[in-house]
Amino acid sequence: MAPMAFVSVALAVLSFLCVPIILVIPAIVCGHIAWSKISKSGGALQGKGVTIVGLIVGYLAIPWAVLQVWFLVSMIQGDRDRVHDLAIKREEISSDDGKLKVTTSGFWFKTSDLNKDAALQVANKSKDMYLMVFTDAKSAVGGMTLEQRHQTARDRKLQSMQNASATQTVPLTIDGHAALQDEVSGTQQRINLVFLHTTVDDVDYFQQIVAWTTRSRWPKQNQELREMTGSFRCEK
Repeated sequence: MAPMAFVSVALAVLSFLCVPIILVIPAIVCGHIAWSKISKSGGALQGKGVTIVGLIVGYLAIPWAVLQVWFLVSMIQGDRDRVHDLAIKREEISSDDGKLKVTTSGFWFKTSDLNKDAALQVANKSKDMYLMVFTDAKSAVGGMTLEQRHQTARDRKLQSMQNASATQTVPLTIDGHAALQDEVSGTQQRINLVFLHTTVDDVDYFQQIVAWTTRSRWPKQNQELREMTGSFRCEK
C-alpha cells in the first residue's frame, strides 16, 4: 500500500475541519504522487481506491477553501472599515449635567473611574489615553488669577510624581476664553506618563483640563489629545 495514499486522504479530510487552503493543496499533491507511484510499481503497490478517494475529497475541498478565504478576507476588510469609521467619526461627550463637552473620535467613551472629583471623564483605554475636566469656582480659590491657578495646579502635579518636569507654559484660547497650557511629565506608580495640562479662564470658573498617555505613546498621540482639549466647550 502506498503511504502517500493515506496521507492524501487524511489531509483531504482534515482540510474540511481545519484551514482548508493550508491542507487541500498538499492533499491533492500527495494523491497524485501516490497515483504515480502505484501506476509505476507494476502491481507491487496497492491503494488506487484510497488514492482516488483522497483526490476526490481534495478537489471537492477546493470550493470550500475558496469560500473560507473569501470569508476571511471579508472579515478582515470589515474590521478595517469599522476601525476607519471609528477613527474619522466625531462625537460629542458631555458631563452628567450636559454643560461640559469635548469632541472625540469613536474610540473614546465616557467613564467615571478615573477621579471622583472630575466633572467629566473620558477614556480610550485601547491606546492608554485619558482626559478629565475639573471645575473650580473662582470664589472658592481665593480670587486667584489664571496664571496663579494654573501654576498651583501644575506644582501640585509635579509634586505627585517622581523625576517630574514641565515645559514652558504657553497661552492659547479655548471656547473663546483665555487659557494656559503646558506638558507635565514624570513617573507615577512606576509608569512614565506625560500630561497635557490646561487651565481655562471661564468667567466665574477655572476649568482644569488634564489629558494624558504613556511617555512611549506621547509622540504619536499628543496631537489627538491637544485637539480634544481644544474642542472643550462649556454651556452656561
